Amino acid sequence: MARETITHEDLPDSSGHSYSHAIVADGRLYMSGQVGMDADRNLAGEEMTAQARQAFANVEKICEAVDRDLQDVVKVTAHIVDPHSRFAEYQAVWDETFESPYPCHTVLGVEQLAGPEYLIELEVEVPLGDG
Repeated sequence: MARETITHEDLPDSSGHSYSHAIVADGRLYMSGQVGMDADRNLAGEEMTAQARQAFANVEKICEAVDRDLQDVVKVTAHIVDPHSRFAEYQAVWDETFESPYPCHTVLGVEQLAGPEYLIELEVEVPLGDG
């Protein structure tokens, strides 16, 4: 199976951390989890709204690297720390980000993400074929 690694200069360098930002395989873009940090590894803020906006901005940059945009996203899995108290803030950013027809969407509550400062991590799938 042919695979292409996708990177973007406006995302944190992943080369020293043993993962790829995204892979294209079999006509589909698969993304590693995107968190609310910028290319310099600065956290967008301590609240859900800022981190969610940055995470979706990171997703958008990866989409652009393969000539797609957020409206091409078909599946989003959101891992949220304490979703019962933070879901409304996340949902507000979701509503800013997407319009109908909406992507498939799964929200999972987690105790903690890879860094204790992260409140959200997004996994996304985007088809690249015309069909």
